[in-house]
Amino acid sequence: MIEPPHPHAQDPRAPHDPAPRAPAVLPAVGERLGVWRVATVLFECASGVWFRVEHGKAAAQTGLALVYRHESDAQAVLMRFAEDSEALARFQYPSYGAPLDSGLSPAGLPYLVVPAMEGAPLLRVAMALPLKRRMQLLLDLIEMLDAAHAHGLVLHELDPGTLWLSPAQQLHWLGQGLTPRDSQAPAALVRAAEPLANARQRAGGRPDENSETHALGRLLGMLVNGRLPRRDATEDGFEEEPEPGATPVASLQSWLSLTAAQRESLDQLLDRAMMDGRSFTDRQLLAQAVRDWIAVEPSLPRSTSGTGGPASAPMPLLPSPPPLDGDDDRPAGPRSIQASWAERLAGLALVLALAAVVAWLLLRGG
Repeated sequence: MIEPPHPHAQDPRAPHDPAPRAPAVLPAVGERLGVWRVATVLFECASGVWFRVEHGKAAAQTGLALVYRHESDAQAVLMRFAEDSEALARFQYPSYGAPLDSGLSPAGLPYLVVPAMEGAPLLRVAMALPLKRRMQLLLDLIEMLDAAHAHGLVLHELDPGTLWLSPAQQLHWLGQGLTPRDSQAPAALVRAAEPLANARQRAGGRPDENSETHALGRLLGMLVNGRLPRRDATEDGFEEEPEPGATPVASLQSWLSLTAAQRESLDQLLDRAMMDGRSFTDRQLLAQAVRDWIAVEPSLPRSTSGTGGPASAPMPLLPSPPPLDGDDDRPAGPRSIQASWAERLAGLALVLALAAVVAWLLLRGG
């Protein structure tokens, strides 16, 4: 039986320390991050915490700052900013936000400042979207990567916390997941990107087509299931940092709407996508397989959250629970009593079906 990782498990890569240091303190509102002042605490993600910041010398200039939760991410963040930030700033793409600044917080945590935008980290809100829309987001990211490759940039790492969804449901990529093809920056990855990286890159290898496709395939798995298979963390020797809001329970509604044949075909696609370069050798092959699945499978029922509307729809929220039976004060006649028993039996059957699917997902993930 696979047990969930302990939330305070020791980092297996770090040497044994009989007296570990207390976690570093995150900045408070009003505190300085270099020339930036923390204005608002926004969101938590696997990487750390997002803040809205204001420039200390130009009050009208605002940005977003990601303060990483691990001091060990400093090399990956600071050294790559020093080496790659100018090249990334030259990449002009509507939904890409290049890094503006980097440094260490007063508590010694690395931070990265990017252009301001409205929205939220993708995996906090994505599970409220219809399944095919979530899969289309991967194609949007691959389209962005195509443009990046044309400018001599490649995918260095895929940190899910740096992918945002705007109120118009447009995918945005913030930070320095990209790197110049000839970059001399260290090959280090931030910890939140390690679960999506292949073994060669986690061992210090430079990015290539296989590592890119592997990371994209893993992201597809997160967009469909809400998380990666749990067994990966125990087999590879690292602990996955969960993304808030990205849970398998949130994906049950769309999963239950699939037929048995659709589930089987999607399972096969995910198994192939998350193999280490042995099935899809480049991002275009993966993109075509995702397009084929979207095109072949019938349209799925719309989400009750109303997020399947036009692109200008507001930021999606999880569906509200149905009203309680006691909300109706009208007296119940014979027909309504019969309907109540039928509803109870139907509800019991639905609960049993949900429990069976949850058990199947856990067994599959383990």
